[in-house]
Amino acid sequence: MFSDRFDQLVQALRILPSVGPKSAQRMALHMIMKNREGAIGLAHALTEATNYIHE
Repeated sequence: MFSDRFDQLVQALRILPSVGPKSAQRMALHMIMKNREGAIGLAHALTEATNYIHE
């Protein structure tokens, strides 16, 4: 039903606490179908945070 890239996104979202497979799938669908700009912003913010914020 879904592409490998969509499945990768769902799996990536599942690393978040309390996010199971159905929730991750809903979030992924929402970002792709209804809020693409928000998804791009989220990806950028995650990249920036992981590159520049250290423990």
